[in-house]
Amino acid sequence: MPWWVTPDEMKGFDRRTALEGTPAEELMERAGRAACAIAMRMSSCDDGPVDIFCGPGNNGGDGFVLARLLQQSGYVARAVFAADSSSTISPLCMKNLVRFRESGGTVIGMNKLADMSGTPGLVVDALLGTGFHGTLEGPTAKCAGILGGAPAPALALDTPTGVDGNTGQVDPRTPKADVTVCFGAVKAGLLMPPGCGMAGAIFTADIGVRVDGRPDRHVVDFEAASAMLPDRPVDAHKARFGRVMLIGGSEEMPGAPLLMSMGALRAGAGLVHLFVPYPAAPAVSGRIPEVICSYFLPGDVTSLPDPAPFSCLAAGPGMGAGVDTLKLVRHVLANWHLPAVLDADAINVMAGSVTELASRSAPLVLTPHPGELRRLTGKDDATLVQRWETAESLARAAGATVLVKGRPTAILTADGRRILIPTGNSGLATGGSGDVLTGIIAGLMGQGVAAANAACLGAFLHGLAADMVASESSSRSLIPSEVAGALGRAFAFLEAGPPTGLLRLEGRWNGRLWNLP
Repeated sequence: MPWWVTPDEMKGFDRRTALEGTPAEELMERAGRAACAIAMRMSSCDDGPVDIFCGPGNNGGDGFVLARLLQQSGYVARAVFAADSSSTISPLCMKNLVRFRESGGTVIGMNKLADMSGTPGLVVDALLGTGFHGTLEGPTAKCAGILGGAPAPALALDTPTGVDGNTGQVDPRTPKADVTVCFGAVKAGLLMPPGCGMAGAIFTADIGVRVDGRPDRHVVDFEAASAMLPDRPVDAHKARFGRVMLIGGSEEMPGAPLLMSMGALRAGAGLVHLFVPYPAAPAVSGRIPEVICSYFLPGDVTSLPDPAPFSCLAAGPGMGAGVDTLKLVRHVLANWHLPAVLDADAINVMAGSVTELASRSAPLVLTPHPGELRRLTGKDDATLVQRWETAESLARAAGATVLVKGRPTAILTADGRRILIPTGNSGLATGGSGDVLTGIIAGLMGQGVAAANAACLGAFLHGLAADMVASESSSRSLIPSEVAGALGRAFAFLEAGPPTGLLRLEGRWNGRLWNLP
């Protein structure tokens, strides 16, 4: 599983690599080659010239390498040098500017921008990379404005200009990239809002820089997600893929357990048995023919099923946060020793009762959104990082895996790992999305996937399915049942082996940057 880093950390790794014998000039050449490979898939020679906006630092040097390589491949490459008399030009940037010009390339100064003609087939942001803090000014701000208004797709090198690589904060003039290629490792600011909304699809490129890992710096990419997929033996029967118990719903919210059931089924569970309170049974029974439906009496734990035949359970969606739900959840925690997923009202009723969660010996996954996390822990966190720290403390105290929904979704484990999920979009911010996710995680756990991996893979698949639907329509109209319906395609994409380095899929690049099933 790869790591995310801060810009300063990445600079340190670059320096170490140079001291170990790989010159910085060679690293810049590798970065340019990696960017060129993606640029040539985004645009062909026939689409028009490629305009590369290069700053005076090393990110601009990467851009000049890219311009030279594109020109050598038959493209019309035009390099815009975003510098003036007050700019400090890095030696490597100047060296690669000269190499590009000596190879016959065109370098356009700020005073000649008005003379540029023709519609580009691709624009490239090589202005600042990870070097942005504060506000955009001078030539950089002017070029960022041109990039933002260009009638062509945009490729950003390392980080879109105007995104703070540490915090994800953005300058109002930040041009949105359609694709960002990160050298060595993805930078923190591309995973945090609002910067994560400016990067588009994200690839990481291995340029030979050794990145030191930390347990709190994991990020799931497509390769890691593929490696987590459970086996599907050709001679297996349904018991091999788990018997999943789902508990949820109420007379007011009968749809929640149905969505949870859809998630479990689409995640590959062998058998899904849904239990709802008696008042909800008429609205639920038979709605999904593949799901076995039974009922229990509200507040009566003696009417609950025998847990012995089941592989795992999930509870909470649509149950309501009343005393009947509290009785049920406490009974399950104290008496049932199945791997479990608790979501929604099963979390809400346990507010302030972390010790009861910790009493379980079987694996436990909690999937709160920020409000549910606040109610459970009593902590009202002001920042994203503080929220993760609270969830980390909860994971340790409860001996559980805690999945905090959001952008990005974060998984915190009892052994101190912090894992970020780069998939998903704003279309998931609608009622019922979390119910599907709960079912997915339960379906994976039923197949024997360990709790932390089930949370990671489940969240990744959930977000990927949403991204696939959005790539063909709009995230505005996305509904949870569509996410469940797209899970088969998400699985197929992982099974087929996605492109090397792909971290996040966004946009309509099917057939160029990836091939969707």
